[in-house]
Amino acid sequence: MSTRTSPTVKRRRIASELRRLRAGTGMSAEEAGRRVGLSKSAISRIENAESTGQVATVAALMRLYGVADEDVEQIEVIARQARTRGWWQRWNDVLPAWFDTYVGLESEASHISEYEPQLVPGLLQTADYARSVIRAEHPDDTVEEVERRVELRLQRQHADDPPKLWIVLDEAVLHRIVGSREIMRAQLKRVLDTAQRPGNDIQVLSFEAGEHGSMGSAFFILRFPDPRDTPCVYLENRAGSLYLEEVDEVQQYTTLFDHLRATALGVRRSEEMISEAINRL
Repeated sequence: MSTRTSPTVKRRRIASELRRLRAGTGMSAEEAGRRVGLSKSAISRIENAESTGQVATVAALMRLYGVADEDVEQIEVIARQARTRGWWQRWNDVLPAWFDTYVGLESEASHISEYEPQLVPGLLQTADYARSVIRAEHPDDTVEEVERRVELRLQRQHADDPPKLWIVLDEAVLHRIVGSREIMRAQLKRVLDTAQRPGNDIQVLSFEAGEHGSMGSAFFILRFPDPRDTPCVYLENRAGSLYLEEVDEVQQYTTLFDHLRATALGVRRSEEMISEAINRL
């Protein structure tokens, strides 16, 4: 995966491990906090990956839960990594707090499955397409703020070892002119180029498919190279985002994505449809 390792993923791993260990002891968050000098809410923030926690605090909790010293030392290394700054935080001036977490997860994902009913996904957007979308989404931004957002979106595309992508695009994405016909033509060529790279699959859900699950609602399923980092589902709206991590929740969206893949055109026919859309522009 990308050498731009993500403190977000490390923080999430620690949170998951601490939740699991505490549950195994039968200890309440309040009791655990009292025994290491923290409040119940502080324990909750660490266990929900909302706070990294001091390295010494994480180590104290691990020992409290009966973890051997040599294993504690391994977790301390991860805890230190979790406290570093992510590469994307240089754009904090235009990066919403709720999207910060997603960029951190995306940076270390090995596979991303995505359904997109409206737009070309951010990881595939050209600068001109991204600029047009961002101007529409942030009409009050200055020129400088728009360019900062574009810069961040493009930086997300430059992982040394990018994730494998399986994307289902609604056919509407191919026909909506964003920016101009020239911008849209270049954008669809980028989509087609990505589809033809080994390891990526892009399918088009045609209008003829009719009604289907998740109509009008995009979602992402992110998977990670380390099996200790469980998959998660990302949902976004105008005001914020939602992360689903429970096994049954992720499975529901995995099943939904499987249905969308089965309903969509095959990969080869999808590439032909993208090419046809390019030729019409």
